Amino acid sequence: MKDLYTTLGIPKTADAAEVKKAYRKLTQQFHPDKNPGDKQAEDRFKEVSTAYDVLSDADKRKNCDEFGDMSLTQGFDPERARAYKQAGGGGGGRRPRGGPGGMPFDESFFSNAGDARGTSFDDLLSQMFGGGRVVDPAGSGGRGRRPVSQRGNDIEGEITIDFMDMLRGKTVPLRIESESGTGRSIDVKVPIGIADGGKLRLRGQGGAGDPHGDILLTVKVAPHPRLKREGNSLQLSLPITALEAYQGGPIDVPTPTGKVTLKLKPGSQNGQTLRLKGKGIAPAGQEPGDLLVTLDVRLPPAGDEELLAALERLQAGQDPRADLDL
Repeated sequence: MKDLYTTLGIPKTADAAEVKKAYRKLTQQFHPDKNPGDKQAEDRFKEVSTAYDVLSDADKRKNCDEFGDMSLTQGFDPERARAYKQAGGGGGGRRPRGGPGGMPFDESFFSNAGDARGTSFDDLLSQMFGGGRVVDPAGSGGRGRRPVSQRGNDIEGEITIDFMDMLRGKTVPLRIESESGTGRSIDVKVPIGIADGGKLRLRGQGGAGDPHGDILLTVKVAPHPRLKREGNSLQLSLPITALEAYQGGPIDVPTPTGKVTLKLKPGSQNGQTLRLKGKGIAPAGQEPGDLLVTLDVRLPPAGDEELLAALERLQAGQDPRADLDL
């Protein structure tokens, strides 16, 4: 495998910011969208992505610096490898006392792998931690090959939906781009009533592997100018006229499922809250919440002399603060 630092064109002393800067520059240069049909650019793009995946992770980078390519094999245990190395597995003519997991090595291990004195440390680590090679199960001394089974990477992302889409549920098309520049589209079913910041897990839709990884989506719900959420209930500020408040009567109220008629009592007050049961959020398998309607009494604009006179007559003899004593 090509040296990862050479792949990114950076020194081994490069810090995290230098690693990221080099990665961004190279991916822009070799991205398949900018080099359609160029196999060499595609391969270079994959090499750069692999190098960044390792060198941007402090633990992976440390292990790679110490053990090289072997640290990238599935099941690699740096502590076991380090202990083996310290025990003399790196050469010097001394056979190590213990094998993987602390178990003693038996002669069959070395008969299959070659004498420990003549085998490199990397070769022995490859036998210990996989590397695609296995000892012949029949005991013939031959060496076979098997593909490494590794779960695909999870992919994290974020989508934003409207408040009303949260109330009614929505299917959102999602485009997934691969490192090679190819892509695919899937439909994401956002359930009714998902919370702002809620998570969706799309199993098996993530990175390729055995099994495939998942897609982890954070759902953002855009705010609504009049509706607010409180659990599964909704709060609505409803503008009404002074006349509607004073004389009462039926008024139309919009709800997520259509308009309903609400009967106001005469003399209804500004800020009064009325409840429409079952007209809130209705997630699957749950009782629907309520719609809490708060009256917002709107007076007409100032400057109407006739209206002013009528209000003065209405107010005559009234003192709404007579009982207010702090």
